[in-house]
Amino acid sequence: MLLFRPLLFTLLFVLPLMSRAAVLEALYQVDVPPAEGAQQAVQLDTATRVMLQRLAGSEVDFDKGPLAAVMAEPSSVTRRIGALDEAGGMQVEFDPLLLRDALARADVPMLGRNRPGILVWAVQSTTLGDDFLLSGSEMGQALRDAARYRGVALMQPLADLQDRTSVTEADVLKAEKSVLQEASERYSSEGMLALQVNQQESVWALQWTVWLNDKEATGKAQSEDPREAADQLMQALADAVFAQYAVTSVPGDQVTGWRLHIRGVNGLDQFSRLQRMLQQMGTQSVPQLVSMRGDEVIFTFDFPGDEAQLQRMLMLDQRLVPVEPPSEPTPAVVASGPETAVDPGDTVAAVTPANASADPVPAAADPVVPAAPQDTRKSLYYRWR
Repeated sequence: MLLFRPLLFTLLFVLPLMSRAAVLEALYQVDVPPAEGAQQAVQLDTATRVMLQRLAGSEVDFDKGPLAAVMAEPSSVTRRIGALDEAGGMQVEFDPLLLRDALARADVPMLGRNRPGILVWAVQSTTLGDDFLLSGSEMGQALRDAARYRGVALMQPLADLQDRTSVTEADVLKAEKSVLQEASERYSSEGMLALQVNQQESVWALQWTVWLNDKEATGKAQSEDPREAADQLMQALADAVFAQYAVTSVPGDQVTGWRLHIRGVNGLDQFSRLQRMLQQMGTQSVPQLVSMRGDEVIFTFDFPGDEAQLQRMLMLDQRLVPVEPPSEPTPAVVASGPETAVDPGDTVAAVTPANASADPVPAAADPVVPAAPQDTRKSLYYRWR
């Protein structure tokens, strides 16, 4: 059995391993599985609800204002509606700009395409013992589908010799944070998931612990349908992500202005990727390029959250590395000539020429120049790698 263990662990999940947090390119595409007797209008309603929850969280209110209008006419925010398969499934592609405009008018918090990667360590417990979950298993497929359905960026370990000697099934079952954290340091993920899968007769039971930044949560789910149990888990993960990364729309006078200094941007390709990442971050306004000098670019934008949330958003892209701000330049000192040099300890007396009038004509006043508006933007410094 030990000879097969490396192979089994290698087959843990066939999920893309990302060198940085995921940009979910298919976020705005919803695949609705077939349901017996379901009409197309019902399927389109389901797809629209799922899409809005991906962006605005599971607690979003569909019955008020602009979102009620979207639900009344879902085709107003779609690009394409087509058949998913011959069984009657539906595939709906939504328009990102129209959706975000509706959510902005509804004044609700939003997530963008950038999502934190969550590294999953999963073990299935059976009557034969505990083993790492296989990709081809029923639950393995259900987890992949549910993650895609709920907009969760699920990641996998490499499952190489280093992983196999660092993590055991017992570590996952006991949710040994220190062990899993040490093994996860080689990956660019923001979160970790320790998952136990158990099938008792016809019931699937899931038990998990998830760590995301400085937050920890546990949960359970069970169902006779593995897809339903997996969906409960992925909805819980989506809620955890939303709680930390959703950006709230606030009035313009309540946002904070930021100036982002980024060094190491060499070439148009790197600049384009950086600009695209910033545009997908979910800031209050579109980031504006204000300066390009050498390998440094400077953007300005407004952000409604606090600095900690902004840094979490920026760090979603692992190519941004925080650096110390540059030291302030030393003010220039104009040296005095020999005839004007003054000892700081001397007292300087005013001298009036002998032929000067008692009432000298006052010099013309300097013209008043309006003061430039004070720049209150805060600065953050990063390096692009």
